[in-house]
Amino acid sequence: MQNEVALDFLLEGFIDDVLVEQCRDITINALVQDNRKARSGNLFIAHQGYNTHGLLYAQDAVAKGVSVVLWDGDLENRNEILDSISNKVLCIHCEDLKFKVGAIASRYYEQPSLSLNTIGVTGTDGKTSIAHFLAQCLDAYDVHCGILGTLGNGFINDLHPTGLTTVDALLVQKTLSDIQKAGAKHVVMEVSSHGLDQGRVNGVAFTTAVFSNMASDHLDYHGTLDNYAAAKKRLFYTPGLGAAVINLDDEYGLKLAKEVRDHVCVWGYSLKKDISEYKDCADYFVNAQEIKPFERGYHLSVSSPKGEACFDIPLLGRFNVSNALAVLATLLVSQFSLENAVNSLSAVRSVDGRVEIIAEQGKPVVVVDYAHTEQGLSAVCQSMREHFTGDVWCVFGCGGDRDRSKRPLMAKIAEKYADRIIVTTDNPRHEDPQAIIDEVMAGFSSTDNVEAVLDRRTAIDIAITNAQPGDVVLLAGKGHETSQIVGDVHIAFDDRRVAREFLSIRAPNDRSEGGAA
Repeated sequence: MQNEVALDFLLEGFIDDVLVEQCRDITINALVQDNRKARSGNLFIAHQGYNTHGLLYAQDAVAKGVSVVLWDGDLENRNEILDSISNKVLCIHCEDLKFKVGAIASRYYEQPSLSLNTIGVTGTDGKTSIAHFLAQCLDAYDVHCGILGTLGNGFINDLHPTGLTTVDALLVQKTLSDIQKAGAKHVVMEVSSHGLDQGRVNGVAFTTAVFSNMASDHLDYHGTLDNYAAAKKRLFYTPGLGAAVINLDDEYGLKLAKEVRDHVCVWGYSLKKDISEYKDCADYFVNAQEIKPFERGYHLSVSSPKGEACFDIPLLGRFNVSNALAVLATLLVSQFSLENAVNSLSAVRSVDGRVEIIAEQGKPVVVVDYAHTEQGLSAVCQSMREHFTGDVWCVFGCGGDRDRSKRPLMAKIAEKYADRIIVTTDNPRHEDPQAIIDEVMAGFSSTDNVEAVLDRRTAIDIAITNAQPGDVVLLAGKGHETSQIVGDVHIAFDDRRVAREFLSIRAPNDRSEGGAA
């Protein structure tokens, strides 16, 4: 059933008072930005998007029966379009509309985030893992926890893929409303730099903001690392934010913690036992006292404001220890007892495509991971060294139509930590796959242990066929993705499915050396 909401209530404070008066006695039954979804009684929102302006589609929306057109921005034929529809529907100008849509939608959906413990997670790497670990833990000891992020929106065992880390402002608010109406008390949201820069999470009342790390990424969009960092920082200036959970081991995280501590309570987390150098950077600390790897995880001893605890996590990679500390700090902020927090963390499951292990007896272990940045690849490669004593094979590529500067840097990381490397195709999109590979290959100082294989399926076959028991084959870059993007076409391709296929047809054999650590 659609909500009938007074237009003056929705727009008061966002438009001139004179215009508010024109909205009296008008109700609308939905907010839409896509003219294809426009229906009778809707409010059509038209502003400049990333590729096109909504006003170009206003005439079609009006023909479908929308009641009001809310618009902003310059357009060459703007006046012509407005003249053609202003005698049919009310057209209202709203300055900086793009950044007000979230708050308007929040009013329409009765401000759902105010009824939830709303946790926002941002950073270059680790957002998805932290968000899903949090959702699992919150679900374990409380009423349902909703989630919005890269793997989909909804609940931990019932996610609906969207193709975006942070969806548009209207869908953010609708999803929060659906989650709240389903009885959830908590929601965890991955918040991308694009989402912050474009105002997609404006109007969300975040309780806690979590920062994982900062590395060079998305410079094709932001232009500079400073712009990228500035976009991330916006989350920590959300009005009413209660707490910030920040990685103090990250150079930018340390800077961020110092900056935001004057207006929000900061919980710092660290892998370091001695955190005396951080004493002026946070109000509370969660840090590791001892980290011991074993074959499928870590034994941890941690210190927190609520005491000390020892527990195991079934996760590979020191970056996942860091992610676990972020989760622990956030759970404590959310009023969990230390006992319940560590018990739930001990039972977390790895996230799809994030250090996902595929193993069969007498065969090399395959690990599938989403690492697609210099920092991400470095972290996961080093973790392979920590958990396995055999050779590390690294199969990776770089996506097309994305930041080209990181391509040779990815090669340098692979060369530093892997024994055997195969450079292959990722998602070429509109670039020549071979040209992308050539740019990656330029980053190697030596290609003695490097092979370039254009077809990703063949590359995975070569690695699994030639790796020995005790070796680990890291398939990096695509993680949970189930397609290969070539041009505008999505071709079915899943690293995990392909890996299982080649593992299943490989005969098991034993090797005396190597094996898990």
